[in-house]
Amino acid sequence: MTTNAVDAYKTQGILTADPVTLTTMLYDGALKAIRKARLQHESGNTAGFAEQVERGSLIIGELLATLDMNQGELPRSLSGIYSYCLRMLLESTLGNLSGLDEAEKHIARIAESWKAAVASLRTSDGPALTGEAAA
Repeated sequence: MTTNAVDAYKTQGILTADPVTLTTMLYDGALKAIRKARLQHESGNTAGFAEQVERGSLIIGELLATLDMNQGELPRSLSGIYSYCLRMLLESTLGNLSGLDEAEKHIARIAESWKAAVASLRTSDGPALTGEAAA
């Protein structure tokens, strides 16, 4: 497949994904960007580092923007964690590379919990997950 065909295929997958799958994709994308940022920094690629930190920040910002604050304590807690992760990513661009570790640790834990909850609901007789709003 050509690059354009692969990009079109990925775009179609995103456009047709349900909110639960999109949320999973966002977590995976944020983690991938943070890990790539670390690799870019280790290889001395400052521009690549900045690009990946920005990508991770945009994804976490999207996760933050999709929270429904009328749904109780969980969205408020996630909002605080996402905001903290955004600050940590910003700090990493100012030389505090432990910010990458902090952001990755928190997003990885949330992603793991999200995926476990989705798997549990999909194997139980609970409500269908397609079309439901994300956390």
